[in-house]
Amino acid sequence: MAENPVSDGAPDTVETSQTNAPAASGPVVMSRRDVRRMERAALRAAAPKVKPVRTVGTLAAVLALIAGVAVPAYAATQPSAETVSLQDAAESEAQSIAVDAAVQTAPLGGAAYSATTPEEIEQAKAEAAAAAAAERAREQAEQAAAEQQQQAEAQQQQQAQVQPAQPQAPQAPQTQTYEAPARNASGICPLPAGSYYVSRSVSSGHEGADMVAPAMTPIYAVKPGRVITSQEALGGWGVVVAIDHGDGTTSLYGHMTYGTRQVQVGDTVSAGQIIGYVGSTGHSTANHLHIEYRINGAIVDPLSYLPI
Repeated sequence: MAENPVSDGAPDTVETSQTNAPAASGPVVMSRRDVRRMERAALRAAAPKVKPVRTVGTLAAVLALIAGVAVPAYAATQPSAETVSLQDAAESEAQSIAVDAAVQTAPLGGAAYSATTPEEIEQAKAEAAAAAAAERAREQAEQAAAEQQQQAEAQQQQQAQVQPAQPQAPQAPQTQTYEAPARNASGICPLPAGSYYVSRSVSSGHEGADMVAPAMTPIYAVKPGRVITSQEALGGWGVVVAIDHGDGTTSLYGHMTYGTRQVQVGDTVSAGQIIGYVGSTGHSTANHLHIEYRINGAIVDPLSYLPI
């Protein structure tokens, strides 16, 4: 019989004898995989079998043991249930406060009590409603009065913007006797004799002559002519009247008292006619007459032409 060749690994086949098989059959050749399968089947057959009935019984015994030990222990830790009356519960929940003996309570007067009966409650409600209504009426009246005042002021402002200022009525002059003004061939002095003094004139760098006199001293037209200016306020002159004499000369009278102009634009005046009264309006610091005299539009010194 020839020898098998030597190899490092296990043989791929195993020779076994078959006892039950006839001897003439010879050895049975099996693969290694079949051998392992047969070994695993033999191990499973030799392992003990777990019966379901025994497993369930064991689990029930364990649960009974837990119930017999854990439940009584838990019950022992809980407070005992005792019957408590409502009075006991109230006493246990009651609160107390300690009041110092030094604390004094104010005596209650009759006004401190509130309404208790339905009639008193209704009366209190009615009084409160009446007081609230009176307060609302007062507020509404005040608001209406304020609105009316605002409307009146707005109307006055609108009228002042639209309508020009009306000239004031001339005031009645003071009753006093004055000397007649001086006269010469050129004209008449604008103030009564002895009622004034000249503080400055054109020769001192002024545009006219300043004749200081008491307030309300009458002012005369120096020559006949037609009134070309008559205003209550015009620049630094204040209340002013100007006359065109028709011979190339004009005269202007400034700083008159408010409301004393005796002529209006377009009036024809005669020499010596009263046209106003001395005052201190416009750019003035004292009662005086500022008179300007022009020849063909050029300012000249009034003292050189008029009996001032």
